[in-house]
Amino acid sequence: MGKLKRGRFVVIGTLMLLFLGTIYAWSYFKTAIGAVFPMWDQKMLSLTFTIMMICFALGGLLGGQLSKSISRRVLGICSGALMMVGFLAMSFLPADNPGLARPLMYIFYGGFTGFGVGIGYNVVLAGVNSWFPDRDGMVSGILLTGFGLGSLILGNIADLMLRHMSLFATFRILGIACGVVVIGGALFLQSPSADTKLPPARKKAVVEGGRDYETSEMVRRPTFWLYFFWNLCMSATGMLVINNAASIAVFFGAAATVGLLVSVFNSGGRLIIGYCMDRFGWKSTMFIANGVIIGAGVLMVLGNTAGAFPVVLIGMLLAGICYGGGVTIQASLIRSFYGSKNYPVNFSTCNLVSIPAAIIGPMISAALVDAAGGAFGPTFIMVIIMGGISLILNFLIRKP
Repeated sequence: MGKLKRGRFVVIGTLMLLFLGTIYAWSYFKTAIGAVFPMWDQKMLSLTFTIMMICFALGGLLGGQLSKSISRRVLGICSGALMMVGFLAMSFLPADNPGLARPLMYIFYGGFTGFGVGIGYNVVLAGVNSWFPDRDGMVSGILLTGFGLGSLILGNIADLMLRHMSLFATFRILGIACGVVVIGGALFLQSPSADTKLPPARKKAVVEGGRDYETSEMVRRPTFWLYFFWNLCMSATGMLVINNAASIAVFFGAAATVGLLVSVFNSGGRLIIGYCMDRFGWKSTMFIANGVIIGAGVLMVLGNTAGAFPVVLIGMLLAGICYGGGVTIQASLIRSFYGSKNYPVNFSTCNLVSIPAAIIGPMISAALVDAAGGAFGPTFIMVIIMGGISLILNFLIRKP
């Protein structure tokens, strides 16, 4: 199949992931929901995001299992339907009954949209990448850049809408838009047939795993757990910075919107690391990511000591690149190590790392900032420490 014909699946997949990424615009919705329900504290609101992250990871695993017996097209339609129902249900939260509205928020935003996005995320990555054995790193990077930009682009659109219409009307419009795009895109998704002629896989990708691994085999290999904890360290380290980007900017006297630059580099990092995976292979790319995250921590410590925010900002942007790139490494490496046959389940199993990372990163960050009286010096030092731990793990990782 020609590059142009294969390329259409990249365009469709990226657009679907852009809208699926809207779920991460929770920070925009949280303030508006808090205004409608002022009796809810930050812990109650933040629990929604935690539930969503757990359901996202479990939805991906469920989607991977179901893909063995259900077509990706049908799963993609289910993904869009769940997301649309979740957002539409949020538009009907009873403002006069906060006791009922809170569990409904957890069920529909946390549960329905979380599961829907998890299923769609798996379907798009596994489906589109199956067309590109020769460029799986770059294609993963492009797709995941779209996913990362979803919260930035559509989140800002949601913020603009919230200034001119009610919270519930905003949820209603976004729910319909996300449903139409994701379901519409799913109708065009298809997997290569047995007689489809595709370019051969990259030599480096061919020699790493050697064969297709069942998930039960994969989780019994030391390599899997070494990589899992490497990924956990890198993800949690990135969250130390990502979750505090706006607060760090304000602490140094800059505008909170400067923190949005980190989101841009987070998205761009997925593309950069995807190129590195194709060009240099997984081992070198992981060492590059380790070096950059440690260097980012050093720059933030030096900038903090000197009171030089531009230096701190450069470190933050580099951390954003590594955080985003870690997702691309995972998407490409799991296929390279464990084959394509069971990729949807194997990838989703590894993606469960997002659950402990989403808990550990924010917990460490909150504890360090509180202990430092609102300062971020200890957080920057922790970036170096955790980057060092992941570097040690990297030396131990071998092909299966």
